[in-house]
Amino acid sequence: MATPQALQQARERKRSLYEVRTRFKDERGEPTYTNHLILEDSPYLLQHAHNPVDWYPWGDEAFDKATREDKPVFLSIGYSTCHWCHVMEEESFDDEEVANVLNRHFVSIKVDREQRPDLDEIYMTGVQLVSGRGGWPMSSFLTPQGKPFFGATYFPKEHFLELLDKVQRTWHENRSDLVEDAADLNEAIRQQLAPSASAQLPSELIDKVVEALVQHADTTHGGFGDAPKFPQEPNLLLLLEQIQRDSQLLPRQPAWMALRQALDAMLQGGIYDQVGGGFHRYATDRKWQVPHFEKMLYNQGQLTMVYLWAWQLSGHDEYRRIVEETLDYVLREMRAPSGGFYSATDADSEGEEGKFFVWKHDELGALLERDAMVLCEQVYGVTHKGNFEGANVLYLPQPLDTAAEALALPRPSLDTALSDLKRQLYTVRSKRPAPLRDNKQITEWNGMIIAALAQAADVLKRDGYRDAAIAAAEFLWQHHHDNIQGQLWRTSLDGVASTPAQLEDYAHYLNALVALYDTTGERRWLERARLLLDELVSRHWDEDDGGFFVASVNSEGPQLLRSKSLMDSATISGNSLILPVLIALHRRTGDTGLRPLIERQITAFSGRIAQTPLAGPVFLQGIRQWESPTPAPFQYLADGAIHVRCHSERLDDTRLKATFIIDIAPGWHIQGHDSDTPEATRLTIRNTDDWQEEQIDYPISERGSSESEGNNDAPTIHSGRVTATLMANASSPPSRAPVVELWLQPCTEAECLPVERRTFVLHG
Repeated sequence: MATPQALQQARERKRSLYEVRTRFKDERGEPTYTNHLILEDSPYLLQHAHNPVDWYPWGDEAFDKATREDKPVFLSIGYSTCHWCHVMEEESFDDEEVANVLNRHFVSIKVDREQRPDLDEIYMTGVQLVSGRGGWPMSSFLTPQGKPFFGATYFPKEHFLELLDKVQRTWHENRSDLVEDAADLNEAIRQQLAPSASAQLPSELIDKVVEALVQHADTTHGGFGDAPKFPQEPNLLLLLEQIQRDSQLLPRQPAWMALRQALDAMLQGGIYDQVGGGFHRYATDRKWQVPHFEKMLYNQGQLTMVYLWAWQLSGHDEYRRIVEETLDYVLREMRAPSGGFYSATDADSEGEEGKFFVWKHDELGALLERDAMVLCEQVYGVTHKGNFEGANVLYLPQPLDTAAEALALPRPSLDTALSDLKRQLYTVRSKRPAPLRDNKQITEWNGMIIAALAQAADVLKRDGYRDAAIAAAEFLWQHHHDNIQGQLWRTSLDGVASTPAQLEDYAHYLNALVALYDTTGERRWLERARLLLDELVSRHWDEDDGGFFVASVNSEGPQLLRSKSLMDSATISGNSLILPVLIALHRRTGDTGLRPLIERQITAFSGRIAQTPLAGPVFLQGIRQWESPTPAPFQYLADGAIHVRCHSERLDDTRLKATFIIDIAPGWHIQGHDSDTPEATRLTIRNTDDWQEEQIDYPISERGSSESEGNNDAPTIHSGRVTATLMANASSPPSRAPVVELWLQPCTEAECLPVERRTFVLHG
C-alpha cells in the first residue's frame, strides 16, 4: 500500500513529465492533493493525480480496500483527449464537495480506456445494457467483487451528487437489490460478450452483408448513419474487398458508389483538417462539416489504408492527396524522437473546444491578401456567420475540380495557390496554444500507422514512408517487447513500458510486420511475426473452444470474464484482424500449422457472425480471403516462394497494358511459357466477351537441367525475375474491367508443385 511519502516521492520524480491539473494549490503553486494515480504512467491518469478524490488505479489494492471497508466501488473510465471527461473532471472530480462524498462512501477507481480496452469493453457493455447508450466518461458502480450494478456516462455535478447519495443509501439500507441487479447485469454482459455456438455460414452471407451496407449508406451526405457520424473504417474495408473482386467497371458497382460518396464527403468535410492534414475523430453533424476536434492516431492509420486502396482501384488523385497529406501530418506532428508515434491530440485548447482549428472571418480578412481571402470564401466555405459558434471550420463546399472551374483557374494553378494559402494558415495556427497531446505510445495504434506507412511506401514509391515504418517497428521491438520473458507491452510513456499487451496489440503489430515484409522483402519481419504469434497463442488462445481472449490470463484485479469479442467498432477488433493476418502468414510461409488455427478461428466465431454479421466486417473479409486470394495487384504463390506484382494502365477507353513482374526465390523455377503442356506458364483473359488479347510478351525461356548436355528436349523454365506484358483491347467501351488469370507451376530441383492460378482484376 502506497504511503503519502511514496506518493510525494513519485510526484518529485515525475514533476517535469506532466502538467498539474487542479484548482487546489498552495502558495508555492504545489498541488494540495496527491492520490494513487501519481504512481501511474498514463497521461489520462496523471491528469487526475491531484484531484481531491482519492483515486486508485485498477488493481487488487483498490478492491481489497472496498472489501475491507465494505464500500461499493465507483469506476470512472475515460481517456486523455476526451472533451466530456474534462468537463466532468472540472465540475465534479476536482470539486471538494463531490470528493468528500466519494472518499467517505466509495472506493474510487480511474481507468484509461486506451490502456485497458478489455475493461472498457466489459463495463461499457454494462452501461449500454443499463442505459441504452454509451460514451465517455463512463461512470459505473460496482460491488467489491467488481460486478457492476448501475452505470451511465457524464453527469452534471448536482445530478452526480444526487446519484451518489442514492447509491450509498441503497448500499446500506437495501443492498440485496443491488447485489441482485449486479448478478443479473453480470450474466447479461457474459451473454453479450461470449461467442455463440458454431454455425454453418450461408454461402451468400458476405454478399448480403455488403448489400446491407450499401442499402444503409447515406446517399445524401455519404457514409453511414446520422449525427454524430463516424468514418466506420471496418465497413469501408469490407466494401473495398468486394469492389476489388467485382469485375464490373467501378461506376456500375453499387459498393463503389457508396464507398466513393463516403470518401469524397469526408475529404471535403471539416472532419478532415484542410490546413494541416489528418482526420478528426468524428463529425457532430450529418454533413461531415463540424468535427469533434480530437485527432486519434488510429483514424490516421485506418483511413490512410482505406484511401490508399481506393486510389489503387480508381486512380483518383484526390485520394492520393489525402493519403500523403495524412501521413505527412502524422510524421510531422505525431512522431516521437524514438521513432514511435503518439496517441492523440485533444479537442480543447485554452479551455474551448476546437479553438485551435477554427477561423473568424474578420481574422482571415486582416491576415490575407484579397486573392487568398477569395480562395478561403470560395474554396473553403468561409462566411461572416461561420459554421461553428460564430467561427469557421474550413471545408470544401464543392470538389476542387469544380472550384477551379468556378474560379476560371486551371486545376494545377488552384493547387499551387491553395498550397501557398495552407502554408500561411498553418504558420499562423502553429503559433496558437496547441491542444494537449497524449504522448503515450500504444502498440496497437502504432501497428496501424506502421502498416499504412509500409503499404503507402510500396504503392507510392515513397522511401521516407518506408524508413519511418521500419523505425517505428524497431522501436516497438526494442521497447515494447521483452525477448527474454516473451512479453509484449501495450503502452509506453517517456520510454517506460507498462500494461501487458492485449489481443489487439498483437494483431495490429503482426499486421504491420507482414506489411513491412511485403514492402522490403526482408525475412526478419516474418521471423519476428512468427515469434509474436507463438507468444500470442500461448497467452491468449482458447484451447477449448478456439478464438483468442482479449486480455492475458494474468491481468490484475477482478476479471468478470475473459472476453473473446469480435466487434469491429472505431478500430478493428483483434479477433477480426487476426484472421486475415493468419491467412497472410500462411500464404507467405506455407506453415502447415497455421491452417488448423485459421479454421478453428473461423469456427469459433461462426455462430456470432451468423447472428450478427455486421459485427465483424474485417472477419468477413478474412473468410472471403480464405476461400480465395484477393485479386489484388500483389499476390503470393508457392507458399511465399513466388510473388507477383501487376501494374496496369489504360491507354484509352478500349486499350489496356498490364505488366506482370514475377519474382522467384533462389532454388525455385516455373515452367516455361513456350511449352504445349498444361504446366506451361501463361496469362489468359477470362472475360473475353469484353476484352481480347492483343499481344502477350514473355521473356526468353531458359533450358532446364537434363542428364545429357545439349539435350534440346529438356523442358524450358523461368527463374529469378520474370516480366511478362499483356496488351488487351475491347471492340467497344467495355462494361467490365479485364480479368486476367496467371497459371504457373512452381518447381525446385527435387519436385514440382501442382499448377497454381491467381486472378487479377485490372481496375486501375
